[in-house]
Amino acid sequence: MEHCELVATLILGVIIILLASCWDDDHPVALIPRKEHNLMKRWIYAALIAASAILALGLLTVAGRPQAASAQTDGVAAGAERMITVSGVGSIEAEPDTAIVRLGVETQADTAEAALDQNSEQMQGVIEALTEAEIAEEDIQTSGLRLQPIYDEPTGASPATTRELVGYRASNTVEVRTTDLDNLGATLDAAVAAGGNTIQSIRFEISNNAALLEQAREAAMRDAIAKAEQLTALAGAELGAVLTIEEQGQSRPSPVFAEEAALAAGERPVPVQAGTETVEARVRVSWTIE
Repeated sequence: MEHCELVATLILGVIIILLASCWDDDHPVALIPRKEHNLMKRWIYAALIAASAILALGLLTVAGRPQAASAQTDGVAAGAERMITVSGVGSIEAEPDTAIVRLGVETQADTAEAALDQNSEQMQGVIEALTEAEIAEEDIQTSGLRLQPIYDEPTGASPATTRELVGYRASNTVEVRTTDLDNLGATLDAAVAAGGNTIQSIRFEISNNAALLEQAREAAMRDAIAKAEQLTALAGAELGAVLTIEEQGQSRPSPVFAEEAALAAGERPVPVQAGTETVEARVRVSWTIE
């Protein structure tokens, strides 16, 4: 840009010198009267002054634009803050302390009333067995009750064949919650001996998830800090103040389902293993670099 300004200035100076030499008062141009000659000189000088001003203004405008952009770029670079961002992961393993069992009674009889009466009698025996196993009544909740007809459908019969009603099936299911995992197998045996003949599912949970999540977050932050300190040290810098902390998600323990237990009461308790569960937390942290 400086070269452009210098060239423009030289060209303008040459033009002025040439015109001045051509319109010298002692050597007017031939065939032009002196009066018209002087008037023309004024107009030419005025045009030269105007052209010079326009040229100077144009050069300043063009030259100023890159300088402003450069100043702006320098300002951004100067104001930019050096920073580092890392992610941390923390996980805590724990043993479940609660079991939720869905068990019940299924009966079949010729009439709906008989099927339901038989079912109710057996389910009452199951509930009494559960309470005797020190399961609180508030931890026993009915989750399903069904009564449906049973039809005889011969193999290979056409859809138009009339089905024959042969009886009724009644089912009653309760959800039982217990923290006595050591005696869970014995409790299931007692329920089966009292008349229970269906166990739909067994799942295990951790009751105090909040405390485990707090521990997982602490582990995730320690992991993020260790990574950031290592990376800045390798770069020959130091870790500064924390800028942002973002929790990227947490993995709560999912229920662990055990295989369906055998429904025949035996001499040994039903073997049940709760296993372990993992609670995970993830964070994303940014620091300044000093």
